[in-house]
Amino acid sequence: MTAHALLLCLLGALLASAGAHAAPPEGVQPPAQIAAALTEDVVEIRSTFAGAELTLYGAAIGLEEGDDIVVAVRGPEGDLRVMRKRRVLGIWINAAPVRFEDVAGYYAVASTRPLPEFASFSALRRNQIGMDHVRLFAPESIRRETLFGVRDVLVTDLGGEIVEYRAALVRNKARRGLYAEAPGGVEVLEGGLFRARVVLPPTTPTGQYNADVYLFRDGQPIATRRTELTVVKAGAERTIYDLAQNRPVVYALISVLLAMLAGWTAAAVTQRR
Repeated sequence: MTAHALLLCLLGALLASAGAHAAPPEGVQPPAQIAAALTEDVVEIRSTFAGAELTLYGAAIGLEEGDDIVVAVRGPEGDLRVMRKRRVLGIWINAAPVRFEDVAGYYAVASTRPLPEFASFSALRRNQIGMDHVRLFAPESIRRETLFGVRDVLVTDLGGEIVEYRAALVRNKARRGLYAEAPGGVEVLEGGLFRARVVLPPTTPTGQYNADVYLFRDGQPIATRRTELTVVKAGAERTIYDLAQNRPVVYALISVLLAMLAGWTAAAVTQRR
């Protein structure tokens, strides 16, 4: 039995078990519930890593006609600077940086239908579902570089520019495959089972990921479930990464010695010729 078939059987059994043990009183609608699992919960990045494709399987208890399912996968957060290219004295330079805090390194959303067709704007914004609703926070005071030094600029002073910065951040992430939105990417199977693909590009950052599943009814999420995914470096890449992070001085010395050895080897080969 394949891993996919095994997950389907397990989730189907969970659905049947929940229905048998949580039978509500007559005339009372049972509460909606979600069970979900990824085909892999740990992804290792090695030198040959060219991306990965996972499948999230789930079961929706109490699924009714007209309900919709959304899967949102969010990766590790970190600060990010966005700069604008400007022409100064005939030369294009990066200038006017804006720093966004706690930006998701990876963000992907899949749904049974396009989000505006079944979810309210407030529900999408509150749960940060969809590329138009990704949380992008810039501090109120920004240290902004100018031709005459560095000065403080309030975000409110940027006016419509801050919207352009946010749009540029999302656009650049999407170009690298790190941000994606897939209407119709959740396939509902028989018996309340569903599945969705999770595609990780070669530039996937390492860290902890959360895969949140939402069951929508009448524009609002009525049930949620979270499952976790870990992306780690493995093999020689993990050793080099740990050395650089934990012992930067040793890493720098080794790098210098390797560079000197490479230069000496190249010089020796050239002299022999």
